[in-house]
Amino acid sequence: MKGYFLSDIDLEEETLDLQGLALKTPVLSPEKLAEISDRLIDAQKTLAEQSIFKIVDWIDSAARLWLDPNDSIRQEAESLLPVVGGDSKEMVHLALEDLFKNLTRPVLLQLLEEELGDITLLDHFRPKLKGAGFTRAFGPRLTAHILPGNIPGVSVISLVCGLLAKSANLAKVSAEEILLPVLFARSLQKSRPELARALAILYWDPASSEITEAAFQKAELAVVYGSDPTIEQVRKMIPSRLRALFHGNRLSLGIVARESVGPEIAEAAALDVALYDQRGCLSPHLYYIEEGGAASPLEFAQWVAQALYTLSFRLPKGRISQEEASQIQQLRGALPLKGGKVFPSPAGVDWTVLYDPDPSFALSPLARTVWIKPVSHLSEIPPRLEAVRPFLQAAGIAIPMERRSEMVLSLAKMGIGRFCPIGKMQKPPMTWRHDGRFRLLDFLRFVDLENP
Repeated sequence: MKGYFLSDIDLEEETLDLQGLALKTPVLSPEKLAEISDRLIDAQKTLAEQSIFKIVDWIDSAARLWLDPNDSIRQEAESLLPVVGGDSKEMVHLALEDLFKNLTRPVLLQLLEEELGDITLLDHFRPKLKGAGFTRAFGPRLTAHILPGNIPGVSVISLVCGLLAKSANLAKVSAEEILLPVLFARSLQKSRPELARALAILYWDPASSEITEAAFQKAELAVVYGSDPTIEQVRKMIPSRLRALFHGNRLSLGIVARESVGPEIAEAAALDVALYDQRGCLSPHLYYIEEGGAASPLEFAQWVAQALYTLSFRLPKGRISQEEASQIQQLRGALPLKGGKVFPSPAGVDWTVLYDPDPSFALSPLARTVWIKPVSHLSEIPPRLEAVRPFLQAAGIAIPMERRSEMVLSLAKMGIGRFCPIGKMQKPPMTWRHDGRFRLLDFLRFVDLENP
């Protein structure tokens, strides 16, 4: 089957073997990418003429296909994504439901209204809210995306934001999530071919720097996801004239006040750890548990372990590398020697809870491995995060309302951009400001028309 999507252009193909699945990928050159870019820019002319409400309806029609369990593309995704990405079938099913519920018309309109106020700014010049004159929003003719492979669906949301900006989109997918963006483009072609023509979903070897450079040459915006080293490499390939959005390494944590320590919060914390096998920037590395409650932080760690055991049946864990497994085993062996306690899965490294009396922040090797650390008071937490301040993303919190304001303000000043209930960390709303920025607004430029 094809591991890429492109309308109206024939490409020479080669075979990429992923976990025993043979995928056809394109043979690319800088000249071929220039030709593809020109075709996309031409397709964008038609897209730019459409009402934003029509574009929303077109995306909604594709999302409705995905929400139908009998749809052939949805069934293909449920069958193939576990093979390529390594997630369990149960996790893939949950991820697809969560993703495409967020791409329906009511949710997309809410996103547009939240960020633009007046949605029709994408269609017409509109009176400015303050002062005289008019303003209008325009998206790029062409957006070049370097898409992530760690969390199912992030790549699709990036493409949807491009389409909502009335931009054509040239996207490089990762080997770990090569199929979902391709299948999404096919669902658009199935429901609205004119929208699918504005998409090119391609794969090439990340080491092919000349191909990556060529992907940016005719773009007006670059959107890049990846590790910090990857972003630094790609940054050098982007022309200085080109506006760019970067989404690099981030990490998250949870905080439980003494009044909230209990089995229900522990179960919610375990869900945040288990979802997507803890691979995303919203996955908690650690939970700080305030002492002095009805139960101790050590008891909380035991409850989290019990909940992870239960979840291992409902949401089985996906593949794990030998390197990850070895790192987890080393932590399991070393922590008791330092005065900590390990609550491991009965077999293998399906999950691990690490109770550590040392309150210093510690990175998790992930793969359903989480630290539980006690603090005598919540005020101790912000100083413990100073070393990871540039990377902070979100905090799941279980703190009484009367104590919440001061804690949230302290952590917001350190860079945390999202606070949510524990158990909801992996389910952000579409209106969440990723990395503290707008999802859609950063794709746009605004033109002012002043009165005579």
